[in-house]
Amino acid sequence: MDVKEKVRKNSRPAGIGTGYLSLMMIFVTLCLTALAALSFSAAENGRRFSVRSADYTAEYYAADLEAKRMLAELDTIVSGYSDYRDFMLFAELDELDLDGEEYFILPDGLEAFWETPINDRQNISCKVRFSADGFEILDWRTVSAGEIEEAPLGVWLGE
Repeated sequence: MDVKEKVRKNSRPAGIGTGYLSLMMIFVTLCLTALAALSFSAAENGRRFSVRSADYTAEYYAADLEAKRMLAELDTIVSGYSDYRDFMLFAELDELDLDGEEYFILPDGLEAFWETPINDRQNISCKVRFSADGFEILDWRTVSAGEIEEAPLGVWLGE
């Protein structure tokens, strides 16, 4: 055996070493850890959104129930009067103590407007017309609470 054959027998074949495999395992482990952290974060965000949504839904339906109770009380009071200009009718309506209530006398009936708070940002706005035939809901919707300030746009007017 000559020297070249001994070198060939003792030398390793060229290929992937253990350093490359270790680097690949570290990279894969880091990627899986990052994906796991992102999935936990997404799950927590989904849970928080569900809780907020459930809270808002409960607040909305509680306010809607209160607005319907107020409508029932108004209907009970108004149905006892045939003349919608009677001052006793307005005295009874004023005892209800609605926030922002307004009453309008019409030739054939009475319109009532009030708002029921849902939370500190939203209200249910109700507008109902009462007549000899009963009542008709003209408007029943969710609106922003308070007045919205209009900020001027920063547009150059050429001055």
